[in-house]
Amino acid sequence: MEEFRKIGGTLDDGKWKLPDGRELIPKAYARKILRRLHLQTHWGTQALAEQFLKFFGCKGIYELAKQEVQGCIICQKINKSRIRQASPGGRPLAYRPFGRIQVDFTELPKVGRHRYLLVLVDQLTHWVEAFPGPQATAQVVAKKLLEEIVPRYGIPDSIDSDQGTRFTSKIIKHLADALGIRWECHTPWHPQSSGQVERMNQTLKAQISKLMLETRMSWVKCLSLALLNIRTQPHSGSGLSPFEMLYGMPYKHGMPVGHPRIEDCQIQSYLVSINKNLQELRKRGLVSQSTPLGFAIHKIPTG
Repeated sequence: MEEFRKIGGTLDDGKWKLPDGRELIPKAYARKILRRLHLQTHWGTQALAEQFLKFFGCKGIYELAKQEVQGCIICQKINKSRIRQASPGGRPLAYRPFGRIQVDFTELPKVGRHRYLLVLVDQLTHWVEAFPGPQATAQVVAKKLLEEIVPRYGIPDSIDSDQGTRFTSKIIKHLADALGIRWECHTPWHPQSSGQVERMNQTLKAQISKLMLETRMSWVKCLSLALLNIRTQPHSGSGLSPFEMLYGMPYKHGMPVGHPRIEDCQIQSYLVSINKNLQELRKRGLVSQSTPLGFAIHKIPTG
């Protein structure tokens, strides 16, 4: 296998491996792994290749991943080429999961009593939560924050949103004051401060559309799987999935994962190991965030 030697591979116990221990595999086998992963997730080229490279090595993997995406009829029907406009600056940095979150409503075709999705995105890990419902009101926002977000992730330091009445009503102001949350409505430091959640709305709708085409089920029934696919997809900025950023280990898509197992060590040692993992992973999350501006870019006041 001269091809493996050229990229630093060595033969070890009958297997070709890279210096970091990842196994080198032929393109034919790599294509099967990529196909299986893409059928599960409908991820794009970069996410497929990055997830593959966490466990294996293969020359030309990006081209193979590209071929899988281009060969998927469902993805070709749903995916659209979008050019993102470079933002003039970033939001203040988030240093802990769900310390800074963005919130928005998006509308979908009515199914039963469900018509709207309340979407929340964590700035650091890119973890997304989405709740279907019949209305897009301040009462819904307050209820989901108190019943779903705070009990799971703690009280956020700040929340970004647009200036719609559902986010600026007295209910929201009283809730934010009671919990000590800074509610920021498109701050002057960044006129598109909720751009992260707006992009997530597009990503979520695209994932749901693919699953609806594939399963012939309603978007309400496809929502959970769509969320799973997004939460486990490596992010282009850090190369890590929201799942990995939040839990300190990659999600197992039928692929081997290298993390400590409880039966292999004492629970205390296991927790220390996971905590070290999380600290290192979240440092990479900081790097992928835009650097905050040191000055205002317009004179429009907040609110």
